[in-house]
Amino acid sequence: MTPPLDTIVERLAAWKDVERQKIERRDSFLVRGQVFAFLGRKGIVVKLAPPQVSEALKIKDAKRVKTGQETEAREFVQIPVMTPREVERAMLWLRRACRLGRTAAGPI
Repeated sequence: MTPPLDTIVERLAAWKDVERQKIERRDSFLVRGQVFAFLGRKGIVVKLAPPQVSEALKIKDAKRVKTGQETEAREFVQIPVMTPREVERAMLWLRRACRLGRTAAGPI
């Protein structure tokens, strides 16, 4: 893992209700049992609602990621994180994805 991704993993581990699991050989992050992000080859992959997907894809080198489980209206987008400067941008998208995951999972 690159140092910027290490930083992201450390921050996510400190978030309330966030759990880290290995799912389908990927380091995944869950909130209330719902995957909202996982580590990709060149960054962090976040699960977003359709309006957010369009916005996220405007980021240079961002791309859609197919997971094989496209049963919901949300999609996964890889946000590139190759340098320390890109960490804060990724955290913004992770907060959005986590918030969406909390509301999609409903109350527990």
